Amino acid sequence: MKAAKKIGLFGFGTVGKGFYENLKKHPHIPVVIDKVCVKRIDLPRIGHELYFTNNPHEILEDPAIDIVIELIDDAAAAKVYVEKALENGKHVISANKKMIGESLEEVDLWHQVYEPSFLYEAAVGGGIPIVHSMDGFLHDQEVVKIRGILNGSSNYILTQMQQNQWTYEKALLDAQHKGFAERNPKLDISGIDASHKLSILAYHAFGEIHSNKSFEIESIETVSEADIRKAKSKGRKIKLVATLQRRNRVVECSVKPEFVGPDDELYSVDFENNAISVEALISGKHVFVGKGAGALPTGSAVIEDLKRVLGNYRYRTTLRPSLV
Repeated sequence: MKAAKKIGLFGFGTVGKGFYENLKKHPHIPVVIDKVCVKRIDLPRIGHELYFTNNPHEILEDPAIDIVIELIDDAAAAKVYVEKALENGKHVISANKKMIGESLEEVDLWHQVYEPSFLYEAAVGGGIPIVHSMDGFLHDQEVVKIRGILNGSSNYILTQMQQNQWTYEKALLDAQHKGFAERNPKLDISGIDASHKLSILAYHAFGEIHSNKSFEIESIETVSEADIRKAKSKGRKIKLVATLQRRNRVVECSVKPEFVGPDDELYSVDFENNAISVEALISGKHVFVGKGAGALPTGSAVIEDLKRVLGNYRYRTTLRPSLV
């Protein structure tokens, strides 16, 4: 029997706890959480006997740690930890869409330079296996268009505003209470969070790096009660839609509220659910739907990446075929 691989975990918030709870349900996976790095080790943590530290070097410099899992909300610190872990020969799994989306040039270099795997399924779409699908079945096809709901928090808020006539403020508080929105929801409601995910999808769809600074981005805060009444009168819903389209080799990216009708695949995707539609030149349209926010769906994506790491899986980040 193979010895269990040792994990160094950064972060024990909503996603970190979700990963921990998911991992307990998979005793067949030959891994053990050896150390957990958090900001504060004085906080009471009940129901487990994990070793906590606030010194990242206890994980990064420990030769016994095989895999680093980064689940913190500090993008700058995450970037440092991920690069150092890879440099020290450790596989890395991350859910940090902000860090990855804003550092794709470095991420691309890490894929090329370092031997260990760097995987981040949980950074896009929560429990939807979109990155793996782009890197697998869809890799050898030309992707024409990607369109979807990529932020569960904003979708939850818009759903409550439209179905139950809640105010924006009430819907936001409820989303935060249920763990769908962060304490500081700015990235979610502004469309920036979805734009980071769109940048990552562009990288895997086209093998190209596109900064969200060039995207057309609009917040759900611009959605008024009058907009909601208008949509309802026309039998439509308002969704924060992320779109990535390639026309004549030019990639166009946007994240903005849109009216969608019953014939749209995004129409019935409500609450914290996400949906991603991928149009490929050969196999046509593929629609992925699933939980896009919350501890357990995101934690499940980390588990799947963990299984892939144990199988020495690496992303194929070469330029994709162009058949136009």
